[in-house]
Amino acid sequence: MTRLSSSPEPRPLVTLCRILSLLGCLIWGGMMLAPIACAAEPPEGAPAKQPPTSAEITSWIDQLDSDKFLLRENATQKLIGAQQAAIGPLADAVRTGSLEKAFRCIHVLRAFAIGDDIETEIEANAKLALIAATENDRVGAYAGDVLKRIEPIQRERAIRILSGLGVKFTSYAPIQGFQTLEEGPGIWITNDYTGSVKELHYLQHLGFIEDVQIENDKITAEWFAEIAKMPSVHFLTIKDGPVDIEMLRELEPIFHKIDWLRLYYLNLKSSPAPLLGKMTSLRHVEIFGLVVDGKEVYQDGDEQERIRSALLGVLPENLRFRSGGFLGVRGSADGNRAPCVVQSVDQDTGAYKAGLRGGDTVTEVNGTKVEGFMHLIELLKDKKAGDKVKMIAIRGTETKELDITLGKWQLRETY
Repeated sequence: MTRLSSSPEPRPLVTLCRILSLLGCLIWGGMMLAPIACAAEPPEGAPAKQPPTSAEITSWIDQLDSDKFLLRENATQKLIGAQQAAIGPLADAVRTGSLEKAFRCIHVLRAFAIGDDIETEIEANAKLALIAATENDRVGAYAGDVLKRIEPIQRERAIRILSGLGVKFTSYAPIQGFQTLEEGPGIWITNDYTGSVKELHYLQHLGFIEDVQIENDKITAEWFAEIAKMPSVHFLTIKDGPVDIEMLRELEPIFHKIDWLRLYYLNLKSSPAPLLGKMTSLRHVEIFGLVVDGKEVYQDGDEQERIRSALLGVLPENLRFRSGGFLGVRGSADGNRAPCVVQSVDQDTGAYKAGLRGGDTVTEVNGTKVEGFMHLIELLKDKKAGDKVKMIAIRGTETKELDITLGKWQLRETY
């Protein structure tokens, strides 16, 4: 029987042909893409690209309704490149034309809402929210869905930008005795912040932040206005800085949300009581080192009574006034009993610098016998930042006499 056989083309020749063919495609593709690359990156010294005219923007929007896919795609990209000038016409165009056109307009607005320009983002977000609230079911639902989908993108960008500018992301936690509170996320805006009020726009994207603490010499009413746009703030600390009543009034949109308030070392020309009365959810208030109309509130019984009257929903034990001297120690859980044992001492405080350490037992302050940790707190309530106190402490068999300069209460992660 004769066996049939074929003579296949030699493999090296096939491989060579394929390589040459692929090489030809790459060369041709490179020649085609070169002008595009050159157009995308104009050479140095070339005249700046002129912004599109309103007629061009209108023409591109009209092309979003074209029956040619490539024309629609090209118009979409040109509108994205037009930036802020296209926002108004795009929002208006949602109400005209086909569903395809409306969806493409929303798609372009989405690109603006997650872009790098703050003013463009603000305007695009506002237009998307308006469309979501006022348009027909499908268009409005799509705009609403877009807003939800870009939230994580905006949040991650806000964290990256603000942390890069010196905003500290942290968390608050309950101290012993306030176990009803849960841990949660917070931010500190201190003098480490190098940005301006413009970048504080990103705060409104931090919907997960519940605790805001501010200690900044450059703070303005505009800063408070941006903080007031944050959706979930329940804990607020304001320390030092050129703060006045009118600036605090900018926070009014979130007054009803605040559970905890700490006002440290502010110098106000008029009473904060009327504003505090609008904080209907307040449960705990600390007013340390506050001066109103030249008088220290801790020493001013009339002002304390005005504040108490405004905060009828706050239990007396949860409204604390102090002169503001800060020792920087933590004591035993049962602070009403002797001895007064120090559990820990914060570093960079007067107590630590004077030599007080965790485990020491405080027996005397300024000649008065200390009967427990809560008694120690009472003995220091009328002391100001900068005041000096004499303290006797026992460490093992050794007795130590300490001269301590009190500092200011610090921003802290515990409530």
